Amino acid sequence: MKLDQDEIVKLLKNKKIKLTPNRIKIACELFNSDDHPSIEEIHQRLLKNGERISFTSIYNIVKLFESTGLVKEIKVGNKSHYDPNVIPHIHFICNECGNVTDLNIFETDHENLQLLINNLISHYTKYDVDNFELNLYGICENCKNEEQGSD
Repeated sequence: MKLDQDEIVKLLKNKKIKLTPNRIKIACELFNSDDHPSIEEIHQRLLKNGERISFTSIYNIVKLFESTGLVKEIKVGNKSHYDPNVIPHIHFICNECGNVTDLNIFETDHENLQLLINNLISHYTKYDVDNFELNLYGICENCKNEEQGSD
């Protein structure tokens, strides 16, 4: 989900988040990232771009975004990654490198994925599912290729 600065400002305003330069910069980094960055990765990227925002400020701002539902946290071991796509979807997490990738199997129709999960759970239980996280674990393509190359 690539957003320009005007769209990000509108998104922050809709969540009633006070606009500050640092919040806008961090939101731009998060919402225009192709991966699921950790706070450390966000910090490093901003430093590389000449931005001097403290790690603590980044942490606090990302946690603010999480508390308002703009991003969700994905735990991989003891490391947290952040995902601006809060619509239910599937993640693949590599056991070797820890990379988190979206599996866009239901990319254009997340309602079907929600329905599939609901039907599966209601078949075996009396629970109603409002939301879910589905994380699949294994070896990613890059790590698999590295393993095959070293044989």
